Amino acid sequence: MFEEEDRETGYAVFVAVTLAIVVSLFVIAVAIGSVVGEAGPKAAAPKASAPSVLRVLAKVYFEVGKADLPEDAPMLLRPAIRAARALQSSRLVVSGYHDAGGDAAADAELARRRAFAVREMLIAAGIGEDRIELARPVVTVGAADAQRAPRVEVTLR
Repeated sequence: MFEEEDRETGYAVFVAVTLAIVVSLFVIAVAIGSVVGEAGPKAAAPKASAPSVLRVLAKVYFEVGKADLPEDAPMLLRPAIRAARALQSSRLVVSGYHDAGGDAAADAELARRRAFAVREMLIAAGIGEDRIELARPVVTVGAADAQRAPRVEVTLR
C-alpha cells in the first residue's frame, strides 16, 4: 500500500506537526498564565484603606544599642527621597527593626527612636510629615537576621 519511504516521510510530518502543536499550546499556556498572574493580585488586592507595600527603598543600619544616625544615612536614604518626590501621592513607611535577644520593651523603644531619627531626616529633606508613617517596631528572628537587626527600612506605599 505505502512504500517505506512514504511511511517515513509521513511519520516525520506527523512528529513535526505534533511538536508544533505542543509548542503552540505551551506558548498559549504561558501567555494565559502571565495574564492571569498579572490580574490575580489585583483581584485579590487589599482594601483601599490598607494599601500594600510596593518595595523597600532604603535600609539604614545602626550601631548596636544606639539610635544615632550613621554618617552614610543621607546617601542610603537618597532613593527613598527621590521616589517620594517623584511619586507625590505615595507614602513612605518607616519601620525600625530589633532582635529578640534582650529586653523586649527597651529594644522596641530603641527601634522606635531609630525610626523617628530616619523620619526626621526625611522631613528635613522636604518630604511632608503627613506622607511618612511610622510602623510598629519589628522583631527579627533567627541568627542570620539578628545580625542585621539594628536597622530601619523605608518602604513605599
